[in-house]
Amino acid sequence: MIRPSEEVTLYSILQNDYVFFLKGKPAREEVVKFLSDGLYPQVKKEISARALYGKIAEVEALNNVLETGFFIPHAKLAEINKFHAALAVIPEGFSDLKSGIIVKAALLLLTPNKPLFFQQHLNMLSKVSRLFQPAFIDSITAMKDGRAVREAVRKAE
Repeated sequence: MIRPSEEVTLYSILQNDYVFFLKGKPAREEVVKFLSDGLYPQVKKEISARALYGKIAEVEALNNVLETGFFIPHAKLAEINKFHAALAVIPEGFSDLKSGIIVKAALLLLTPNKPLFFQQHLNMLSKVSRLFQPAFIDSITAMKDGRAVREAVRKAE
């Protein structure tokens, strides 16, 4: 388990099996639901699927897609004690209705809603925003499996 005082990296929390490759051009809401459902097995002992999606949807409504084509739905949950992440790689991308930006990668980030994790949460959002630039996003959309994407994250962090 990652202690609150330790530096948290995306590589340390993202598991190969939680990198998903989505086909077609799903809607923003479909991507959020897919990631919520996909990540649920990691937190099913702490929170119900309905409550998880409700928390994510509540925060997601306020989120903006970054101009790089990266989207970070996220939520803080009192029920969890460590970070959890799932990544959707969307080679064809989808057009965000709010901004018109084409989104080719989306990261669902769950953070413990505890004071010790507040700064780590902000740091993680900042780090992934810097990491997921257009060239990096394009490079992972050409990959075929979660292990390769996770290794690319490790090398880039």
